[in-house]
Amino acid sequence: MKHSKRVAIFFSLMPGAGHMYLGLVRQGIQLMLLFFAIIFMSASFEMEFLAVFLPIIWFYSIFDVRLKSLKEDPLIDADLPIFADVASMKHFSNSSLVEKYIAYILIVMGIFSMINNLIIPVLSRYIDYYYIRCFKSLVISIILISIGAFMLKGKKSKIKSGDTLCNQEE
Repeated sequence: MKHSKRVAIFFSLMPGAGHMYLGLVRQGIQLMLLFFAIIFMSASFEMEFLAVFLPIIWFYSIFDVRLKSLKEDPLIDADLPIFADVASMKHFSNSSLVEKYIAYILIVMGIFSMINNLIIPVLSRYIDYYYIRCFKSLVISIILISIGAFMLKGKKSKIKSGDTLCNQEE
């Protein structure tokens, strides 16, 4: 099916919609999910630094749709490059492990939401807002650093066990 380049670029102004117009539904959904998840997280948890990624995703969407609308051969609806590595990991094929990672993400988001919507309003009655904001930033930073360290620790142990497997095969 021949797609109009102008219509595709018009739809690409909303990240993911241009891909869906071209028939790349999986890529479109992934782009929309990424775009709106960043908006949600930066607004809900006051992590404004995440908004830096919004123009990157937006421009990627526009230029990728433009490039794909110029192609004559049929388009293949595969994962976006950012999600391709995740899909190829063998340990993600276990559905219970995927559910475990989603559970971790939901727990962290719940903690951030509880800090923002319950603890901060209660503390603001007794403590100056400047100190509350510093405390909130400290707690969120510690949580993010802990998650990152936990993930790196898990990767190092997998790499070490993978190295011993390679050495045993030789």
